[in-house]
Amino acid sequence: MPKPLRISPIALDSTNRKVLEVAVNLINDDGIASLLLPDNSPHGHLLVIDADNEAGRQALAESREGQVKLVLSGQRQQGANVIWQEPPVRVADMQELLTRICLRMKASFATEEAMNAPADDGQADETANRPEDTDGSHAGDAGTAATDTATEARESEETPEPPAAPSKSLFHILLKARQQKACFQIRFNDTWLLVGGHNGTVASKAEPDAKRVLSAPFKKLYIEQIDIVAFAKNAQEMNISTLDSLLWQAGVDHSDGRLLEGHNMAQPVRLKAWPNFTRNGFRQSHFKLAAIMARQPISLKDLRKEAGVARDEVVSFYNAAYAVGLIDRRATPRSDGGESKSRPRRKGLLGMLARKLGFR
Repeated sequence: MPKPLRISPIALDSTNRKVLEVAVNLINDDGIASLLLPDNSPHGHLLVIDADNEAGRQALAESREGQVKLVLSGQRQQGANVIWQEPPVRVADMQELLTRICLRMKASFATEEAMNAPADDGQADETANRPEDTDGSHAGDAGTAATDTATEARESEETPEPPAAPSKSLFHILLKARQQKACFQIRFNDTWLLVGGHNGTVASKAEPDAKRVLSAPFKKLYIEQIDIVAFAKNAQEMNISTLDSLLWQAGVDHSDGRLLEGHNMAQPVRLKAWPNFTRNGFRQSHFKLAAIMARQPISLKDLRKEAGVARDEVVSFYNAAYAVGLIDRRATPRSDGGESKSRPRRKGLLGMLARKLGFR
């Protein structure tokens, strides 16, 4: 499990304190591990300070320079690691602020850890002997080449053909990133995505870029695995979003009716937690499938019959839910005997109660 980011509420009134608490719960639901400390604790990685009162202004003045401060104030605030937000702040606004801040902080922490890690001589030798791409840069040297390659590709009259796909679809690449905590850079023409499986983030130059890459033909994508340092360096000035959100969308849109390898329609499964339909897009069929799978272990074959949903829809929902960690594959279904015995007994008890109350 990733270490949670500590968030300190400083001098907040009851309304802002509740807004912060709900927003922290929401980002935890989105997979951004965070911990809300007791009021006025000075030990948070992120301080959320109301600077419109004396206690808040004093805490801001005494805070460490290295701490990130989200300052709520009617007057613009500036300073090292200060993010200013004018109140009032709604839950949705606070959730978005915390998401952006926490994802950037996690990427920064990952970079520091990688920088402080001992060098791997074998990996260095492998990088040095790696063949060069057609543009003259090393394939794995994203730290020096990523910012220049898009410009060079636009200026070149002939764009090199993307290498052979390392997996079946972009969905599989994103799933590999999440499961193996790997980093990838993905290019479609001059659109770039950086995928950080180590901290569950996706970096893009513009918000619509992820949709462009998702809708692009897989054979047209240039996909390259990079290291954590290269990811963090190139993601610094980019928009940050969650990997799970993109992974869910890829599973829903690009499963093509095919279950993930090693899975089958007859295996009983259960939903461990409710999907975030607000962030990932609501579909009536998904709500129905989620309700059935959360109630009891059930095979996808039986799920399709009970829900009355097309097979492709069942498969895509299952793939997406499994990819973001919502599926329990070790669930044990109740036996038919136990099921058939319990229902008549319950009906009998209800009948006795109805007769005693004079309804029969």
